[in-house]
Amino acid sequence: MADIKENVKLLAALQEKDCALDVLRLKIREIPALVDREKESLAEARTAFETRKSALTQLQMKRKEKEIELDTRETQIKKHSMELNAVKSNDAYKALIAEIATCKNDKSTLENEILDLMDGIEKEAAQIKEEEKKLKQKDAEVQVTVARAEAERKDIEINVTAMEKERNDFSVSVPKDLLSRYEYIRESSGGIGIVPIEGGDCGGCHTVLRPQIINDVCKSHDMIVCDSCSRILFKK
Repeated sequence: MADIKENVKLLAALQEKDCALDVLRLKIREIPALVDREKESLAEARTAFETRKSALTQLQMKRKEKEIELDTRETQIKKHSMELNAVKSNDAYKALIAEIATCKNDKSTLENEILDLMDGIEKEAAQIKEEEKKLKQKDAEVQVTVARAEAERKDIEINVTAMEKERNDFSVSVPKDLLSRYEYIRESSGGIGIVPIEGGDCGGCHTVLRPQIINDVCKSHDMIVCDSCSRILFKK
């Protein structure tokens, strides 16, 4: 009886070590995902910034095109104005006057469009300047976050190595057959191989235990498992 009780205590203590290791191993597995999310977020911010810069370039190119078109209209107005002195028919004169009027209307429209584009370019350039500051700040923050995560991962790995040695050294005190049984149950039961009786329930699956099961656990004649989840039971 004393051996059973002692072995149960050993298993419970071993499980505490295993659970602590599980928590650290989970953190190690989560860190790469965290780093990837941070880098992905930064990449998305950079893409958005480059898209905005491209939009500004398009506005600037459009302004340039309008300015070239405006120069063409001004040249046409000067050319047609000079041609007025050379025409000999009234119809030709009227046609040139109409063409000059059309060019002037086009010129006025182009000038308004260029002013609108200049206003848009100015606002977009100011916004891009602000976005560039934010991007640099985000880049710096992500680098810090990634560096801290990598440093944390290394620290955790060092702790895990030390705790694994401590756990393995401790497990030597548990009979091999019982250790194998515990590890098999733990692996197939979500990392928990031994659970206390809580009231009249299994501390693992919370199923109501048969009175005989509780009685057998209290007698400590053998290792007793839950009928429902098959975890080893013990009485605190």
